[in-house]
Amino acid sequence: MKVTFLVPDLGWPIVGIAARFAKYIVGEHEVEIVGPRLWGGANAMYSGEFAYRAVDCPKIYRFPEYFREVRKLSRAIRGDVVISMKAFGTTLPAALRAKRERGCRVVAYLDEWDGATSASWSFGERLGHWSRDWMHPGDDVYVPRVERLLPKCDVRLGTTRFLERKFGCRIFHVGVDTDRFRPQDPAAVAALKHELGLQDEKLLVFGGVARPHKGLEAYAAALARLEGVAARILILGPQDDYVRELMHHPEYGRFIRCPATDAASTQRIHRDMPLYLGLGDALIVPLTDGVMARSQMPCKVFEAMAMGKPIVASAVSDLPEVLADCGHLVAPGRPDAVAQALEAIFTDPPAAREMGERARARCVERYGAAASRNALLALLDELK
Repeated sequence: MKVTFLVPDLGWPIVGIAARFAKYIVGEHEVEIVGPRLWGGANAMYSGEFAYRAVDCPKIYRFPEYFREVRKLSRAIRGDVVISMKAFGTTLPAALRAKRERGCRVVAYLDEWDGATSASWSFGERLGHWSRDWMHPGDDVYVPRVERLLPKCDVRLGTTRFLERKFGCRIFHVGVDTDRFRPQDPAAVAALKHELGLQDEKLLVFGGVARPHKGLEAYAAALARLEGVAARILILGPQDDYVRELMHHPEYGRFIRCPATDAASTQRIHRDMPLYLGLGDALIVPLTDGVMARSQMPCKVFEAMAMGKPIVASAVSDLPEVLADCGHLVAPGRPDAVAQALEAIFTDPPAAREMGERARARCVERYGAAASRNALLALLDELK
């Protein structure tokens, strides 16, 4: 069977999840990852993960060229099953067009509720966005219209109970390679820590792309409240404008480090992610308490669990269920609660170590790559 993973843009982080799915099944099926390439090459973190195929449709972001470009994109995908990564104007309409024209099966994969942004607008804000962006079918103003197409898919996959309730999704977790993500050699960790000039610091490691709804601010502000502890947050995603804004914040900017300063360092961090996560005295999984965050299950939580490290996470979405009894869960937006959890970890290392071991054991049992691979293969068998 041929399987196409269709991404909104090869430069987006979602291509990393597509690559992980593709690797699960490439030995059993013919697999491709396809999408527009609007802003350069493949995402720097995942450019070496798979052989991506770009479709030349540079005007897919605007009307009226959009209709021609969607037709071109639809005819470029070859899968008997097309997995639309996100319900965007640059994915789902092209996948469903392919279904109408040649009878392929279509699966929608939702990692969050992308319509949450437009749903939060007031009537006046909605009018303002429509007046500015009506000619851009990939903009947030059109996401609700695209989401109305979801019932036409053969299967809908989602990462949280929120998406299960809202769109009738089957819950499907990305999974993690627990052989690769595991406790690291202490000597190698110490060498990397020295290389980064952080040998005298306690480190809270965030292993993902920092975005405003992640709620990193509360975790950074918590460090300002810890007395007698030299600690920093290490961000292992790209150093974009938002990260630089955090790093220059007058209250807590001094506590934040981000070593991914260019494409080469970004790729190195991604390649050696388990070693970089091994730097953490604690791994953090922050989220704010917004609708977008409630719809998410950060796949990085499974990597954190596999590392056998103590975890501090926001009690949002399904994180309390996933981390029950094996992680510190804190109310979102509460620096005082974060500071309390960190003090507990730093002052009782044996208990922290035991918590990390429980997290790894649960991850191996429930959220490992083997479980996700088997679930994906079973789904494809169902769609034959």
